[in-house]
Parts: sequence; structure tokens; C-alpha cells
Amino acid sequence: MDYEPGRGDGLPPSVTVAFTAKLHVDDSYPCHSGVLKFTTVLVNEGGGYSPGTGIFTCPVDGFYHFTMHVSVYGRGQCAIFKNGDKVVSLYHTSLPDKCSQVASMSSVVKLTAKDEVWVNVWGPGRNDIFATEDNDTVFVGVRLG
Repeated sequence: MDYEPGRGDGLPPSVTVAFTAKLHVDDSYPCHSGVLKFTTVLVNEGGGYSPGTGIFTCPVDGFYHFTMHVSVYGRGQCAIFKNGDKVVSLYHTSLPDKCSQVASMSSVVKLTAKDEVWVNVWGPGRNDIFATEDNDTVFVGVRLG
């Protein structure tokens, strides 16, 4: 049987599903609210993460661990969402020190095939999230078991 992301019946239950994606330098300090796209994909085993949309579509039922490490210079607020519902969120400020810092959030989430998970950002005043050649902002997801 051929595998098709999000179909749910193309992967055996024991298959590895994992992704790591980084924010591209050109996408630093997003001016929009909504899905944050991590377009530099390092790993996408199972094919569930789409750099074009920034959304992970679950290919097979199970428990998944999601993590985000965010580089902030100023104020940054973001959350991990599942099917439109907030799972976990963070707000971080590097003010008044005016230096870059890293904040992290993670959660284990039970997913079924076709569930969607993404990172959401807020607009101006809370979008000082960045990436450079030396500082990464990353989104990671791994199926457990």
C-alpha cells in the first residue's frame, strides 16, 4: 500500500514519525498573526510536516511529543495548537536587558490520523521571534513508541 500523508492507513503502527524544522533567517520577526512556517526542514520521517503550510498532519494514531525552542529579542508569544485548540503557550520578554534569549515549550499530545498541529504567533508587539546563522528557532515533533 502506498503512503499518503494524513490518510492514516498507509503506515504501520510501529513506524517512526519525526520532524525537525527551523525558522529561516528571512522569516524572522513575522509581521502576521497565525501559523508560523518553519521552512528549513532537517528531518521529516513519515512526511507529516509541510514547510509550505507550517502544519504537521498526523499520518498515524499515537502519542506525540512536540517541542518548540524560540529565539526572542524583545517580546515573543506563541503557542502549539492541535486542530485549532491551544495545547501549550509561552510569552517571553528579553526586555529591559535588550539581549537575545531562548524560551521553550513542549507537550505530549494524543493524535489520530489527520489531526493537525502547528505553532501560532501573535502580531505586532509580541512577534520578536528570530533566527540567525547562530541562533535557531525550531519546531520538533516525534511519535512516541
